[in-house]
Amino acid sequence: MVAIESVNPFYADGARGEVAMADYLEASFRALGLMPSRRDVLPGRPNVWAKLDAPGAIQTLLLEAHMDTVTLEPAGTTMLDPRIDGGRMYGRGSCDTKASLAAMLTAVEALAPRRDSLRANLVVMGSMDEEYLMRGILDFAAHGPEVHAAVIGEPTSMSVVRAHKGLVRWRVATLGRSAHTSRPEVGDNAIYQMVGAIARLRSAIEPRLATRTHALLSNATLTVSMIEGGLGANIVPDRCEITIDRRTLPQEEPDEVIAEFRAVIERIMRDDPSIKIDVPEPFANIAGLDTPADAPFVRLTTPIAHEFGGSPMAVGVPYGTNAPGIARRGVPTIVLGPGDIAQAHSANEWVELAQVERAAEMYARIAQAFPGR
Repeated sequence: MVAIESVNPFYADGARGEVAMADYLEASFRALGLMPSRRDVLPGRPNVWAKLDAPGAIQTLLLEAHMDTVTLEPAGTTMLDPRIDGGRMYGRGSCDTKASLAAMLTAVEALAPRRDSLRANLVVMGSMDEEYLMRGILDFAAHGPEVHAAVIGEPTSMSVVRAHKGLVRWRVATLGRSAHTSRPEVGDNAIYQMVGAIARLRSAIEPRLATRTHALLSNATLTVSMIEGGLGANIVPDRCEITIDRRTLPQEEPDEVIAEFRAVIERIMRDDPSIKIDVPEPFANIAGLDTPADAPFVRLTTPIAHEFGGSPMAVGVPYGTNAPGIARRGVPTIVLGPGDIAQAHSANEWVELAQVERAAEMYARIAQAFPGR
C-alpha cells in the first residue's frame, strides 16, 4: 500500500488521488470472496467497501480508514519506496493511515472463514479525501449501508479516542487600491490593512477561546496559517489574503462559530472604516467528536485496546478525523489504530510493524465482541 501513490490532489498538481488504492482494495476484497462496493464521490475518486455478513446478525460494525495521503514533499518519490529497518516501516502513509487499513484488511481476512464467530456484520471501508475536506466519509454516511458502530483507523498509539476537535477554515481578504510605489499615497495598501485586521481579530477572539475548555482537550484556538498579497515590488498591493484555521471544541456548534467570526469582522470594519474585509463562506467546516465515556461501545472497546497496548481509559486528541462524519448520524464512533501521530505527515514517516500486527488482532477481537452482551 505504501508503494501506491495516493496523494490527495489538494496537495499537488498531478497527484493521482485514491484511484490506485481503490483498485488495490477492491482486488483484495475479491480475493477474500467478498463483493466490493465502489462509489465515486468525485470523478475518479471513489470510496470502496465490502461487507462480511454474519449469520442472523441484525447490527453492523464499520471499520474505516482513509486511502489518501498528504504530499510526498519534502522527500519526494523516495516516500513511495517502503523501507523496513529495525522493525519499522518507513514511507508516506505508513503511519497515516495505511497501517490501520492494512490491519483492518488482515482482520477481515482472518474473520472471513470464521464468520460464524461473529454476532454482527462487518463492513471494511477505504475512504477518499480525509486529508482535505473529508468528503468521502460524508458520502458514505449518506449513501452507504446502515452501520450501528464505527471504528475510524488513525494513528492513536492503540488507545481509544472518544473526543477530538473540529475545525472551520476561511480565506479572508483585505481589499485596497493599487498604485505605483513611487506614489503610495494615491493607493490603498491591502497588506497594511491586513496587519491591522489580524491584530484586531486576535485581540477580539483569542481571549474568548482561552476560556473554552473540554475535559479531554486543550482550549479552542485560532491560527493565521497562510498569507499572500501583492503583485510586484513596485506596486501598492490591492489585495491581501490570509487563511485562518479555527480549531473548535466538540460542544461548539459550527454555525455559531461562523456567526461569531463574522460578527467580529463586521465590528472591525465599523471601528476602522479604512479596513475593508471580504469573508466568503468557510471552505472547510468539520465538527468535533465527543462520544460519551459511558457509551456502551466505548466501554466495550477500551479494555480490548488496553490489552493490546493502549490506554486503560479512552482519551482525547487535538487533531481531526473522519469520525464526526459518521458520528453526527447518531452512530457510536471511536478512533483507534496503530502508529503515533507524531510520525504522521513527517518527512521520515514510519510505523512499528509489530504494532500493526497487534492492531489486526485487536480489530478482529472488537468485531467478535460487538455488539456486546
